[in-house]
Amino acid sequence: KVGVVADVTERRRAEQAIEQAKQEADRANRAKSEFLSKMSHELRTPLNAILGFGQLLQLDDLTPEQSESVDHMLRGGRHLLELINEVLDISRIESGNLSLSPEPVDLLEVIKDTVDLIHPLAAERQLTIQAPSPDDRGWTVQADRQRLKQVLLDLASNAVKYNRHGGTIRVACQETPEGRVAIVVQDTGPGLSADKLARLFNPFDRLGAEETEVQGTGMGLALSKGLMEAMGGDLTAESVQGSGTTFTVELAQVVEVPGPVR
Repeated sequence: KVGVVADVTERRRAEQAIEQAKQEADRANRAKSEFLSKMSHELRTPLNAILGFGQLLQLDDLTPEQSESVDHMLRGGRHLLELINEVLDISRIESGNLSLSPEPVDLLEVIKDTVDLIHPLAAERQLTIQAPSPDDRGWTVQADRQRLKQVLLDLASNAVKYNRHGGTIRVACQETPEGRVAIVVQDTGPGLSADKLARLFNPFDRLGAEETEVQGTGMGLALSKGLMEAMGGDLTAESVQGSGTTFTVELAQVVEVPGPVR
């Protein structure tokens, strides 16, 4: 009996220690999210002022050297503002304070808007974009329209930046075996190794791209995955070196229920 009591006591102590560690981890996460949120707000205010004055400088009669310096300042400022906004969004997701407005969304309409936005960048690199046509089957999904567009734009922009010159970007929709809708964004870039693929959604990990001229924050994919999960969806990736990378977004499909026959 003494041994049984000792075992029960030890188990209770272990459970209490685990619970205490969990509570401390939760407190640390909340403190981190609160710190990131407050710091992001504090940084955005002066940064917006700097960008505003930079834009005013562009209106002046500048020498070519001065104009180039102002352009560098604005590009750096916008890059920093993008990073701050992404950190703020991720902190909101982690703290459960992200505000979403889910509704039935016409998927082909959002895809068209996304393709229209990346088309000029794709044209510069002579990329061909294959996207659904207005005559294709319509798809309606349950999502926050603005956030879904943000995710698709991030994926499509990456397909431009990391593609080979003269390559192809394919955007397509299909129904999954579970009755959800999958949006596929596929490029013909160099692809990723298994090691890099495993780190793809890690915040701030640019997978070596920081050593190239490709701009980025390393936060976009981590944020996109968090947004999709917050909307009840998912974001996954597959890649083979030399054969490009494929991202797949999955969302709940909205099926229209026919009204009563009159």
